[in-house]
Amino acid sequence: MYINRGLLLTIALAFVFIPAVDEWLWAGTEGWYRPFLLWLAAIAAAWWNLQRPWHDEL
Repeated sequence: MYINRGLLLTIALAFVFIPAVDEWLWAGTEGWYRPFLLWLAAIAAAWWNLQRPWHDEL
């Protein structure tokens, strides 16, 4: 079974940084936009990943 290296790296980084991100997201009431930044980053990463051409299409 092939595991995408980018996905594996993302999972490893998420495992390491999720506690810090969780504290940053819910640190105070003045940062109401912080969860939206996280979603924006996820959408941007998905868009960027889909823009690369696939060379192994049959």
